Amino acid sequence: MAIKIRLLQHKRKALKGKWYGRAVSNGEVHTKELARSISNDTTLTEADVHAAIIALVKEMKDRLQDGNTVVLDGFGRFHLTIQSEMVDKPEDYNLKYHVKRILCKFTPAANRNQFDRHLERPLIDGADLSRV
Repeated sequence: MAIKIRLLQHKRKALKGKWYGRAVSNGEVHTKELARSISNDTTLTEADVHAAIIALVKEMKDRLQDGNTVVLDGFGRFHLTIQSEMVDKPEDYNLKYHVKRILCKFTPAANRNQFDRHLERPLIDGADLSRV
């Protein structure tokens, strides 16, 4: 199946009249569906897969909140970052007031092809596109 692209027209003055593409979601796939599908492709039961995913999420949360970057080989990297307001002097910076939110950033896995140095992305390479 292809990734569906919808064309939208810019509304900002500087870009008014210009068109751009935006990916459209086909819906959501939840843990239970993933566990069922993985169990069909492996010798693991659906319950085993589901339990492993739940445990992975808990462990990732703990490690991220300890300040670690979590790397799932072949999948990608997760790390926490913040959005923060600026201040003039370091002594004026207050975590309670100047940190606006904590974000979890994801970077898909990527490897350089040893022959042509092309960047290969397992989650993205080979994706097809179609217009909605």
